[in-house]
Amino acid sequence: MRVLFAPGVVKEVISAEVVPMDIGDGKIIGTQVNFKLAPSGDMLEYIYSQSVPIEESGQRAIDFVNGLYEKGYGDFSSEPTEVL
Repeated sequence: MRVLFAPGVVKEVISAEVVPMDIGDGKIIGTQVNFKLAPSGDMLEYIYSQSVPIEESGQRAIDFVNGLYEKGYGDFSSEPTEVL
């Protein structure tokens, strides 16, 4: 699968997963999307901006990952995220 991460930055990914960003004691502070890169297996981890409500960020992340698996490509460059 191919993902556009920024203008001119396309990377091949093996997998993508959506996980809650848990700081302990079950306190969720955000939504995280983890990408495993091909062929190295390196991980790219992104978290949605705190300006996006958790419910919305979770749904956006799930929709993106589902679309990525369905189409085989996705544009992540416009998502309000930050690299961890």
